[in-house]
Amino acid sequence: MPDTVLHAGDASGEAPEPAVDPDRLAAAVEALLFSHGAPVTGERLADVLDTDLKAVRAALDALETRYSALESGLRLARIAGGFQLTTQTEWRDAIERLMAPKREQALTEAALEALSVIAYRQPITMPELNEIRGVNSQSVVTTLMKHRLVRSRGRKQVVGRPLLYGTTKDFLERFELDRLEDLPKLREFEEALVAAVQVPQPGGTDAPDASDPASRSGAGDAAE
Repeated sequence: MPDTVLHAGDASGEAPEPAVDPDRLAAAVEALLFSHGAPVTGERLADVLDTDLKAVRAALDALETRYSALESGLRLARIAGGFQLTTQTEWRDAIERLMAPKREQALTEAALEALSVIAYRQPITMPELNEIRGVNSQSVVTTLMKHRLVRSRGRKQVVGRPLLYGTTKDFLERFELDRLEDLPKLREFEEALVAAVQVPQPGGTDAPDASDPASRSGAGDAAE
């Protein structure tokens, strides 16, 4: 009776799984990130590609090295706990000109100020925010929540139990931050706010957002 022929390294007689081609895996990861257009975790990539996380992480490292070596207009960024293909900041002005028909109107100065305070003082209550800014901030916080940059984060355990506010995952994505600990110095962040925070406008016009409470006269930030 002939001996059973086993595949090398497999005592069970089953064929071993083929080795993952690093270059092909890196190409697959690149395609997924490009198509998705938002941060994706390594775990999710491994699940979609039906491979192990270690191999995916190696592919991500290879992509990061490749973009750096080529001085590409793209870069692999770590954002909101995941990975995303994004453009180099030096090309922002050119990209905005290209996308001019779809341009979105920037938030009001009052909303930018409130977002800055919330980002650096979170979690923060409305009375605390009002005291820092010296004006009623309810309307601008409503606007920031509508655009998913700010959310409520429970209540402060004091008399009246006021709501606490903090930034969101969308906020991290908008400013290409992996964690809140990565926030730059306040002055740098205020400059980034002016350049990067935008809100959708129907038809791509530069007219004020009529649905924005901050654009109405009569109270709080609307009077600024």
